Amino acid sequence: MNHQDSKDTKERTRRNPALLCVFAVLVGPALCGCRGTAESDIEPPSDGAGRKGPRVYVADWANHRLVQMSDMRGTGWTTLGDSAASQHAFRFPVGICLDSTGRIYVTEQYHHRIVQMDDMLGTNWTSYMPPDAAAKRVNKYAGSWICVDRAGRIYVTYDGEHRIVRMDDIRGKNPVAFGCEGSGEGQFHYPAGIAVDDAGRIYVADFDNFRIVRFDDMQGTNWVALGCYGSGDRQFINPCGIALDQQGRIYVADQGNDRIVRIDDMQGTSWTAIGSFGIEPKPGQLYAPTGIAVDRQGRIYVTQCSSNHRLVRMDDITGANWIVFGSGGTGYGQFASPMGICVR
Repeated sequence: MNHQDSKDTKERTRRNPALLCVFAVLVGPALCGCRGTAESDIEPPSDGAGRKGPRVYVADWANHRLVQMSDMRGTGWTTLGDSAASQHAFRFPVGICLDSTGRIYVTEQYHHRIVQMDDMLGTNWTSYMPPDAAAKRVNKYAGSWICVDRAGRIYVTYDGEHRIVRMDDIRGKNPVAFGCEGSGEGQFHYPAGIAVDDAGRIYVADFDNFRIVRFDDMQGTNWVALGCYGSGDRQFINPCGIALDQQGRIYVADQGNDRIVRIDDMQGTSWTAIGSFGIEPKPGQLYAPTGIAVDRQGRIYVTQCSSNHRLVRMDDITGANWIVFGSGGTGYGQFASPMGICVR
């Protein structure tokens, strides 16, 4: 497959992130010729800058597992789950986040459920499935993204239902839903990434409305939207992941534009973007950036749900100290369409 073939396929699949991931699973490992290996089989790749960071957690979508590592060399590589496991099994995990106590939360596309656990051993595994979810399992790719606020309340986007849901805990206490299908105020079209700031304001990447939105509460108070279809400033093509840094700046994985965007506020102030389409592990090259996270030092972490099957970390939005980790496969240091990412 040449670069033009990849671009053509990208255009056909960009409106459906699940289809893009399916294509990546079928084609990606064949492109790089990878096989699954154990941690002891290979030397961890160089960090590049020689520095460690916080623990990184990844929802490894098509490997049906979670991955935890201590740095961008893969140190401390730990996995949990697979599609066939009798216990701690996942089927297409999408979103992942941690609460203030370090508990891990994961959303699954296939099972339409949320899983909470204390650690990467699956301790105190607890799952919640909305009452009507069983009837909707026929929609295999109705995925969800997740975040938890300072009070421990859980927020989930339901893309196929074009709404978000907030609940007080993993038992589904006090559920509140907001949104419906459309392009106006209080409406979404396949909402994806979600984040909550210290003031409790909610940010959503409105994937197929080509915009991001912010509102104060689950009634949609003070709704603000930014974006339209395009590749310029204040434009997106299928924004997917969304994250905030310590200063409250907003980061967006602009999937269809193969770039990361940072803005100071919901007016698009200080719009800065980095990235362009590429399948080589070179600085500035991205293919369908999907999940995004920012650590306390302001470093940016990105997953690519595409045939790149890898993570990228950069020191800032200029791309300084661009580090790539991962390849296609099932073993140590390998991913199959990684999606959600968080750091702690």
